[in-house]
Amino acid sequence: MSKNNNKPIEIPKPTFERLKKYHALLLQEKDKEYISSEEIAEKLNITPEQVRKDFTYLNINGKPKIGYHIPSLEKELSEFFGTWILDNIIIIGAGNLGSALAKYKGFKKIGIRVAAIFDNDPEKIGSLVGELSVLPLAEIKRVIKRFKVKIGVICVSENSAQEIAELLIQNGIKAIWNFTPVNLQTPPGIIVENQDITTGILTIKHLMEKE
Repeated sequence: MSKNNNKPIEIPKPTFERLKKYHALLLQEKDKEYISSEEIAEKLNITPEQVRKDFTYLNINGKPKIGYHIPSLEKELSEFFGTWILDNIIIIGAGNLGSALAKYKGFKKIGIRVAAIFDNDPEKIGSLVGELSVLPLAEIKRVIKRFKVKIGVICVSENSAQEIAELLIQNGIKAIWNFTPVNLQTPPGIIVENQDITTGILTIKHLMEKE
């Protein structure tokens, strides 16, 4: 995103993470037209000054004593994150986590559609996960090509993670959402977002020990 639509602005990671929270918050504020930096700050437990500073990275201005126009702010954040573009994703692994992701209704709000879910377990292949039928791994190439999929979600065992990542990349996947603790080895240009579910609980445990 750029303030002058010419040269991209580098956004600090903490600001980027907060912008995601602002976007999620605005999706819940559909019944109002304006929201102030004070309201946003209170809901997210940060300072109004931080909110206003973060918004300087966007093409949006608030009105004194009124706040930010919610539809305009939501539009700006949606363009920033590209949620107005529909991206098909595929999920590898039809276990509890993969199945839960496949049935998650919130993806639609951020421009994501689960095109297919895969597994190599014969007992799972052909079963339904929501409205999707679990497909065998042999179908990955066909599905990626047909639905122009660029994002793959890995929800398999640690032993299979690297192999699955290589299979996805070989068939054109450009970004991987990794739900395994494995540090995937990928070639340059491949985006990997690691979602290690153990890190969050470790943070909680650490903070609890300090109380």
